[in-house]
Parts: sequence; C-alpha cells; structure tokens
Amino acid sequence: MGAHLDDEVLFVGTRSKSAAREEHTTRDFEYYFDDGDCVIRVEDTVFRVHRFLLTRDGSAFADMFSLPPGSGTSEMPEGSSDANPIRLFGESAEDFRALLFILYALPPDLLYYNTSAANIPHLLTIASITHKYHFHRTSNWAISSAFRVLSDTYGTPTCNPSTASASLLARILEVALRCAHEPLTKLAEDIWAHRVLTCELHPRRALALADAHGLRLLGGAAYYAQLLEMEDGFQDPRDGSNTSGDNSDDTPLGNLSQPTPGAQDAVDEIPALTEGQRRRLLCGHWSLVRLWEQLRARAPVFRRPEGCTYHARGCLSTWGTVWDEAARAEETLARPPADVLGRLAVMEARLTADSDLQTALTPACRRRALLAVKEIIKETKEELAGHFIDLTVRPQASE
Repeated sequence: MGAHLDDEVLFVGTRSKSAAREEHTTRDFEYYFDDGDCVIRVEDTVFRVHRFLLTRDGSAFADMFSLPPGSGTSEMPEGSSDANPIRLFGESAEDFRALLFILYALPPDLLYYNTSAANIPHLLTIASITHKYHFHRTSNWAISSAFRVLSDTYGTPTCNPSTASASLLARILEVALRCAHEPLTKLAEDIWAHRVLTCELHPRRALALADAHGLRLLGGAAYYAQLLEMEDGFQDPRDGSNTSGDNSDDTPLGNLSQPTPGAQDAVDEIPALTEGQRRRLLCGHWSLVRLWEQLRARAPVFRRPEGCTYHARGCLSTWGTVWDEAARAEETLARPPADVLGRLAVMEARLTADSDLQTALTPACRRRALLAVKEIIKETKEELAGHFIDLTVRPQASE
C-alpha cells in the first residue's frame, strides 16, 4: 500500500518473508515495545509501537491504516510482526525516532522545550517530520516553540541564531518555510541578512537559499555582500581561476578555494556562482551605481518642525551644502562605487559630527535631517533585491 504526502512520498510495503529474513535488521533500543501492535521498519531499524498514537490528529497514518488490506488474505497483515513489517522508504530511522519521541512524550518531557536551553535542531526535526505526516497540532506546537526560544522569550538561547552557522540558519529557515510559520521565517531571514551584510557569514549559502525560495530581504543582502567581494575581472577571491566549459544557469562556475579568515562556513558548504547569479550581480552593480548618483545629487528633504522660521533658505540650504560636501569627501569616495550602504554610513558619521549642522540648523531640524539619513539607509537595505534583476532576460509580451 502507499500514500502520497504533498511533495514528499511515503512508500509503504512489504517484501517476501524469505527476503526479509536475509536482510539484517535491528530492533530499536527505545521504541520497541512488547505490547505494541504495529511493527514498522525504517531503514534497517524495526520499531514496535502502539497504533493509536500514530493515528492521532488526523495524521497520514490514520489514512494509511484505513486502506483495505492486500489481496493475500492468507498472509498475516502488514505490521503484525518483525518478519512482516510496514516499510517506510525515503525516511531515516533517526527522524522517525524523533516522531515517536514527541508522540510518546509526557508533559514533563516538554518543559525543556520552553527554556533557553532547548535543543533547536531536535525541535526543527520534530516540526518537519510531524508536518510531513500531517500531525498538524504537534507540528504547530514544535515550530512555535522553536520561534519562542529563538526570539529570546526565555532569555538568550543556548542555540543563538546571532552566532549560529549558516547551515543551522538554513535549516531554521527551510523548516519555517515548510511549516508556513511567518514569524520564524522573518526572524531567521532578518538575522541572516544582517550577519551577511556585516561579513560574519559568507553570502553564497544565503544567496542560493534566497534564490530557491524567493526571499527578497535575504537575497538582496546576499547579492550585495557578494558584489562587494568581487575583484578585478569580476572574480570572487574564493573561486579558482578555472571557469572554462559550458555552464548553464544552474551550473556552478569556478572551483572553491579557502574562505577568508573569520568566515564561519566550511569550504564544502559554499556553492560556486552560477552564470545567472553572475548576470544579476553585473546588473546590480550598474543599478547601484545609478542609485548612488541619484542619492548624492540631492539631500533628503525633511518637514519643517514647529518653531523653525528660516527653514527653506536657512536650514534646508545649509543641509544641502553639507550633504554635497559629505558626498564628495575623500573618505566617502574611498568606498567602492556600488557600495551605496558603505558610502551612506560614512556620510552619516560625518553629518552627525558636522559643526555647521550643529550651529546653523535648529536642534529640531538637525534631528530630522539625521533621521532622514537613517531612513534612506533603511529603505536602501530593504530594496536591495530590486537592484539584482537580470536585465538580459527579455520580459514576456503581454497577450
């Protein structure tokens, strides 16, 4: 028998008894109960459990057990013994053990997951496998518990996403997306994007996942950070020089070399750039340089605060002059042409310390002017993804 679960397939079936005897199996050390009424084999591990637990919450197992038995009525039904177990293909014994853990868990067992020391990888496995087999309430509990822990509800978590590896952040984000948990998706995306922009993590891993799932904030940050790492000839120093051969959009270009010091990602975790990604990086460079020319040419405008009697010809005029000077400053222009955020950060520091703004602007106008700079930086970060669009792809003609 078999059942189809969304994009994942649960294969269930049996082999001949003679074939079963020839294969080596091991009874699970924890979930093999003598009084169990359902024998399930996953990989080479045999579990003997209680069927009623598997049928809770309208799970896929409830549907599976309701299917009519096979035509071989003389044989013992599937799941009745070690020699004739229900076979789950495409599943790991470790993950199935996590499913049984949560099905058999007692209230005291769950208290640990409401603390900052909670095992996040285990919670994610529980959330993923219960979602896969349609234990909806259990899956919602697990993914919500992970969010509460990671969002500092119980204090700084032992498994802190602000210091976690890219692999763990990817796992958090993938499970959150699978379970459609928007708060955890946003939390993980925000943290990962920040750590990529601050050069704590290599952008390539984030870039690949953002492309796969259409994550604009993370994708924009990853493309931007990757762009700033490109050297002359538009090569990443982490890539080797071998870029020959035919490469499709999904074929990596170049060989991986050692990451720069301080990078937390292992070399084998860093995917090479595809041709499509390289085109988007080139288009992003062009777009960001244009954005900088627009930003530097006109100081951000802010509303006149109450009490400012010489706003247009006084405060705004001085603000525009000082803005232009900051944009032309050697320190600002030392940043790469496409590093709009870097140049704006340099300008913000100069403008904050500028003596002319402190004396020529009213205190309220100065506050609003500096807040306008912060708002531009915030908007630029949020809209980074919009710059990395492949302009070589011809848009489809409307019918």
